[in-house]
Amino acid sequence: MGRLTRPRAEQAPEELRSSAEWTSKIATFFSDSSAYWDDVYSSHTVKAHVYRNRMAVAAEWATAATGPGAVAADIGTGAGHFAVFLARRGVRVAAIDASEAMIARVAENASEAGVGDLVVPIVSDAQRLELGSATCDLVAAIGLLSWVEHPELALAEMARVTRPGGQVIVTMDNAWSLSRWLDPGWHVSVRRFIHRIRQITVKHRVAELPVQLPVPMALGEFRNLLCSAGLEPVKFQSVGFGPFTFLGRTVLTNRIGLRIDQVLQRLADHLVPWLRHFAIFHVAVAVKRPESGAASP
Repeated sequence: MGRLTRPRAEQAPEELRSSAEWTSKIATFFSDSSAYWDDVYSSHTVKAHVYRNRMAVAAEWATAATGPGAVAADIGTGAGHFAVFLARRGVRVAAIDASEAMIARVAENASEAGVGDLVVPIVSDAQRLELGSATCDLVAAIGLLSWVEHPELALAEMARVTRPGGQVIVTMDNAWSLSRWLDPGWHVSVRRFIHRIRQITVKHRVAELPVQLPVPMALGEFRNLLCSAGLEPVKFQSVGFGPFTFLGRTVLTNRIGLRIDQVLQRLADHLVPWLRHFAIFHVAVAVKRPESGAASP
């Protein structure tokens, strides 16, 4: 996969240099919890069910867009589950993550799945991809954009490495998510207030908040972000209505939580379309526009 190497002449903008500390902080956060993110998709919790549904939507679109011999990039690959899925279909995949611990798990998972020759793990910042321009038929970023400091830069990089006419599949946390609005722990100001109270009332020293919460977007803002990157949105899907929590603690049994999520998802998909605005995640597939000035076929 040598042709995916990024030309050295390209330089990072100043705003990327200023975000290096944030990227390192996020990478450390995910490195410290790498075992959790490797196992979460196979657990039986409501959260795992939602994550599997989110990936299933992306997998369905990716299946329609790629086949054996295609080249893809899985940005923010985590433990590499989506990269392995693509490789099993004969797709060559650059599996990219800023966390070295995650990348180590990618290599292990790809090898165990028998697709180690098709998955190339790469440690890289999503805001400055170590890939050549217009080299990928498909670029995917599942669960990434809400965690990067500059999502517009990450999307611009995804568009850069995608060939004209190629597809980009991305997800975004929803700012209007019902379950998160019902839990004050998801509100940054409340979270900081609670943390401050703990610092005052608890005798032993309370550590600083380890990482900022993922930054969500409303659907319209997400659409505009895609268009600004030179991507043409083709389809959106809303996924997930649980778990329901209070200050991060689940308030419903797993059985009831699963049932509520399934019912609300079915209603949103088939009977009550406005419910889609209150799901946890937006999933989008977009096409890279032809290069400006390119000749028409």
